[in-house]
Amino acid sequence: MIKKLKNKIFLLVFVSLSIIILGVISIFAFLNYHNTINTAVMMIDRMSKMGLPRELERTPSKELEKNNQSIDGIYNIRIDNNTVLEDIQIDSKIRDYAIEATKRKSESGIIGNYIYNVKKRGRNTCDVILMENEDAISRANSILVVSIIIGIVSIIIIYIGSKKLSKIIVKPVETTFEKQKQFISDASHELKTPLAVIEANTDVIENELPNNKWIKYIQNEIDSMNKLINELLTLAKIENIDSLRELQEINLSEELEIIISMFESMAYEKDVILESNIKENIKMKANKEDIEHIVSTLLDNAIKHTEAKNKVIIELDKAKNNIAIQVKNYGQPIPEEERKKIFERFYRIDKSRNRSEKRYGLGLAIAKSTVQKYKGKIEVLYKDNFTIFKVIIPV
Repeated sequence: MIKKLKNKIFLLVFVSLSIIILGVISIFAFLNYHNTINTAVMMIDRMSKMGLPRELERTPSKELEKNNQSIDGIYNIRIDNNTVLEDIQIDSKIRDYAIEATKRKSESGIIGNYIYNVKKRGRNTCDVILMENEDAISRANSILVVSIIIGIVSIIIIYIGSKKLSKIIVKPVETTFEKQKQFISDASHELKTPLAVIEANTDVIENELPNNKWIKYIQNEIDSMNKLINELLTLAKIENIDSLRELQEINLSEELEIIISMFESMAYEKDVILESNIKENIKMKANKEDIEHIVSTLLDNAIKHTEAKNKVIIELDKAKNNIAIQVKNYGQPIPEEERKKIFERFYRIDKSRNRSEKRYGLGLAIAKSTVQKYKGKIEVLYKDNFTIFKVIIPV
């Protein structure tokens, strides 16, 4: 949970700062680039007013030299329907540049080693003025290159800064969460001793006063407390990722068959049809207790929420590098808004019913934490009148 929170904060900070910084850099680069192009276009306009012929010409300009611009010449070409009007000798490259310039959306810009400016003269006729200006082009390209370099460096700095900032922001939450887990673990251990004493004394009293309904009530509540304490201890242990025990290769197909046999009597008592579709000889590295807890939780949940004469189906399959376990029960769907919440701690859809059945909303939370320790995922779906709990574990 802490890792997910840290990742979310990191992404939020990283994306926000990246958008702001890259936006500022992009605006700066855009304005400077176009300012350079516009300055060159103004020079083209001033040159064209000097009465240059429309033939291909290379004419140095004293006026431009006064402005310290290094320009070899200007080419003034009239185009009509992608064709050069004058029958003159034109370098094919210049001809192609002029025609290409008329096809661009922008009336001015850079094409090859030239700055161009297109002036409409009629519906399909325009004048294309090409100016060779290496300084302006080099300056414009330099602005883009520098902006890209600054953008890349900024992204790297933002990435490192966001990582550190997310750690700083999450640190108090992480500390509090660790203290909470430690408190739950310690409190659960401390409660087990007095509860064991109460249970032992109740058994002694029951021997003295058999069939006493008040003693039965006490024993039921003791069982309820024991179950809650054990679930709290399991949850605290599961959430500590470092507590993952040494794994061994197990035959998952055989393990599921054993677990299913344990629930046959429960299904029989509720008059629920328990079916299985287990692919043979599927193996994985895991801890038997973890697998038993995941499958037992899902089967227990499915059977208790299935009406008599209806089916509960458990399936095991392997596709490529993923093992899929599905537990299906026929009945009413879980409301869409409840499906994500059911994996939260202490969340119960039917609170009154779950309380009477000694269910505290921890089973699915523990199952999800266990699945996540194996880098897997668990989800709930509804299809063909079946509620489906699907577990995917990569192997």
